[in-house]
Amino acid sequence: MQWFISIIAGIAVGIAWLAIWALSLRPFGIAVFSRRPEDRIRRRERIKQMGKLWYILIFGVAGSGLAVGLAIAAADFLGHISHGWVTEIGKLVFLSLIVGWLQGARTWGEAFRDPAPFPPN
Repeated sequence: MQWFISIIAGIAVGIAWLAIWALSLRPFGIAVFSRRPEDRIRRRERIKQMGKLWYILIFGVAGSGLAVGLAIAAADFLGHISHGWVTEIGKLVFLSLIVGWLQGARTWGEAFRDPAPFPPN
């Protein structure tokens, strides 16, 4: 039962980080969870100006990557399966970079793919 509680708490920590991260982007004019079409268009143009590297770092590594890393580290600590702070910090950094980089690159490729002309040249 303790492993179940630690997993739920880890997920809660990850979701809390995503909420804090989304609120911290609002002063910079980036509404992460927006439903209005004009906000989505403005957000898309602002992200294009940011560039691919900054998008991957901000939305991938600092957003979803850090959320996954924090969730796993919190679950490890609460489940008493951690091997100390140094190991958990290393795991947090590693997971944040790898998961965040992959997630950021994948979402950039999906969101900003240029359509192919038809018929092809």
